[in-house]
Amino acid sequence: MSPNLRPPARRGLRVAWAIAAALGAAAAGFAGPALADQAAVVAKLKGTPASLFDLALARLEARINADGAAHGYGGWPNYQDGQIVIFVGSDKAPVTEKACRGIVDAIRRAGGVDPKTGEPDEPASAYASLFEYPEIDEAAVDPSYMETVDSLFAIQVTLGVSGDGKAITCKGKLLSKDVTFERN
Repeated sequence: MSPNLRPPARRGLRVAWAIAAALGAAAAGFAGPALADQAAVVAKLKGTPASLFDLALARLEARINADGAAHGYGGWPNYQDGQIVIFVGSDKAPVTEKACRGIVDAIRRAGGVDPKTGEPDEPASAYASLFEYPEIDEAAVDPSYMETVDSLFAIQVTLGVSGDGKAITCKGKLLSKDVTFERN
């Protein structure tokens, strides 16, 4: 009997043996790197609690990107040098001062701030409200808690690829009408 005319059961048996050998090799660590202990990874992450500040930054990032998706930009906030800096970029916007200012103004409007006056529509911006929690007695922390949170926000937009002198970065505080520009 030729090898190609073997009964299907015999061919199936050979395939089963080949699969069993491959699984055995994988179990022995021959098929690739060993997987980490998933339970240990999850336990470590669960045992390291995020602060309310971390949660507020995540909420702010979600808000920025929700608005940015409709306006062609994306970004993330980061706390540095005593400020909450909203870093933003766009690969769709032209590399001009006008486009850069337009994105800063869009971020201000999304936060409930009039870009022409630099004043919030409410006593504080919508971004400041992302830093409110029922667990915090705001008046005990700072009598002007929300306004103090607002004073922390800065915006930095970069358009183009930095380093070749053709990119532009514009910066401004959330509660301001001013924007500065630099080529980088």
